[in-house]
Amino acid sequence: MKLTTAFVALAALAGIGAEAQAVCSSNAARKEIRSLSPAEWSSTANTLKRMQDYGWFQWFAYVHTANFNVIHNCEIFLPWHRRFLKDFENVGRQFTPTFALPYWDEVRDYANPAASTVLTTAYAGSNGVGSNRCVQNGLQNGWTMTYPSNHCLRRQYNNGNTINPMYSPEYIQSLLSRSKNMAQLRPAIEFSIHGAVHLALGGDMVQNYSPNDFAFWLHHANIDRLWFVWQMQDPNQNFWSATGVDTAGKAVGLNTALPYYSDPITNMMYPGRNGMCFSYDNFGTVTQKKRSLTEENTQKCRQRPVVTLPQLPDLVEGVFDDVNNVLADSESVIKETITNLLPEPMLNKWFPTLANNNTVTYTAEDIPEAPVVAEVPEDINTHSNLSAPSLPSESFDIAGEVVDSSYYSSP
Repeated sequence: MKLTTAFVALAALAGIGAEAQAVCSSNAARKEIRSLSPAEWSSTANTLKRMQDYGWFQWFAYVHTANFNVIHNCEIFLPWHRRFLKDFENVGRQFTPTFALPYWDEVRDYANPAASTVLTTAYAGSNGVGSNRCVQNGLQNGWTMTYPSNHCLRRQYNNGNTINPMYSPEYIQSLLSRSKNMAQLRPAIEFSIHGAVHLALGGDMVQNYSPNDFAFWLHHANIDRLWFVWQMQDPNQNFWSATGVDTAGKAVGLNTALPYYSDPITNMMYPGRNGMCFSYDNFGTVTQKKRSLTEENTQKCRQRPVVTLPQLPDLVEGVFDDVNNVLADSESVIKETITNLLPEPMLNKWFPTLANNNTVTYTAEDIPEAPVVAEVPEDINTHSNLSAPSLPSESFDIAGEVVDSSYYSSP
């Protein structure tokens, strides 16, 4: 039997697919990893260990490798990884029904990432040691990663035992604020914080099989969250934006079929619907400032503090310096900092959604209906020259569901 995706069985269990249009009855509530209670993290870690024992880390590393060249450097990037994350989360929820994939809000730690508690024995572990650069603490200490061959989880920080500073919160907020469609947002995110974290951690994280490292899942959950923050920044403009091209230069739209999956991009766009049954802990508190073109602004310009800004660089940096391990979402904190510090002309240039003192709080009620789209383009071809990795057994019993290994085939 020819399968277009190795997750036919899993999709059936999770209700993912073009036919699934209903609002999710329940959502996995994704939280910043440092905000998990000890009991929540213990449950999460135990679930991940069981997934490793059953071969799921191996499988996801393989799927990512097999499709690597068609899911990066193009507008497939964000929706494909949203689906990929949800597949991983759905496997975890078959082991533990309450499992939700946490995220790492890395910009909180941008000034000194290696000092983050996320990269300690308490969570994801720290730098690799020895000639093999094996991670010897944290969640994956002692694990044998089996794809593409047996090895320890490897990391090699980009500055010895430290990590070079990464993109600051105000830099990322400026990217979100200035991006007006997917074709602008995707490269802004993919080639900044996305690439920076992969390069910073090194080891498995700079390989096509980077999903071996749980830091991959923490990182990409945050990338997905930033996309959702941007979607809610101006729902009428951003929420259903899927413009761009694939790696072959063909136009991408809402009905473009994702490589490896049969689902169109439109099914990935709305967290809480169409099988994307998850939410983020800062949803419902996303407050943005945007220019009002139809309503009178009754809030007069507030008195701003006197600030001396000599020799301003092209893009403001250094506004938000000491934020390591702050237990608050970085977007909210940086918005208050920026709007109180910067003069209006600079807000208009670099943070247009924070300018003009017009506060709008967006909720699910502000999300427009999905637009009518044209015919479905042909599927994007994916690689098919890899053999499916060996699985732990001929079948596995996941939360009472027996999934025969014949369901899994080469992408």
